[in-house]
Amino acid sequence: MTSIPHRPLDSAGRARVRARLAELDRRRLPDDVPRAAVLVPFGLKGEAPALLFTKRTDTVGTHKGQVSFPGGHMEPDDKDEVACALRELHEELGLAPEHVEVLGPFHDMMSITGLRVTPVLGFVGALDPARLRPLAGEVQEAFALTLEELIDPTKRATQMLGDLRAPYFAAGPHPIWGLTALILDEVLREALSLELAEPALPMVPSPRR
Repeated sequence: MTSIPHRPLDSAGRARVRARLAELDRRRLPDDVPRAAVLVPFGLKGEAPALLFTKRTDTVGTHKGQVSFPGGHMEPDDKDEVACALRELHEELGLAPEHVEVLGPFHDMMSITGLRVTPVLGFVGALDPARLRPLAGEVQEAFALTLEELIDPTKRATQMLGDLRAPYFAAGPHPIWGLTALILDEVLREALSLELAEPALPMVPSPRR
């Protein structure tokens, strides 16, 4: 079983992540591309470091039924990507900005819908489902996966997205793929400095278009 070599989410670990993000030579996409942001919510599942995910409903406008991080388009009142990500987290799961320790923004990513998406890393403490209020009509459920589960090669695969060989995570109740998996993979490797062994699961078929 793969193990976490250090405690990445204690106070010292969060300080390391914050410093790493502050020094990061961020990949930035053109400013004329429509902008969005997502909050990558770190926390604790029991005592284990973990990440919080949402599963979108089958009636939401885009990415129906897929696993995602809380997020969406930037609004005119959003000061920056951090403000957008915090607002979306509050709207989608009911976690107020004052309950989030912002660690910093990460590399921009381009979504399949043509959005420049900026992931913002944040620490939200205990991942207690009782604290959450999923937004009806948009969020079907929220769930947490530990870092141990996410880096386990027996719970990871790859998937072809066009010409891109992309990561695929099968540790939880729903598969994590697409943009969320791409963000997750880079965050684990670069922001947390975790080593991910080659996936042990067979390649997953490409999604139907």
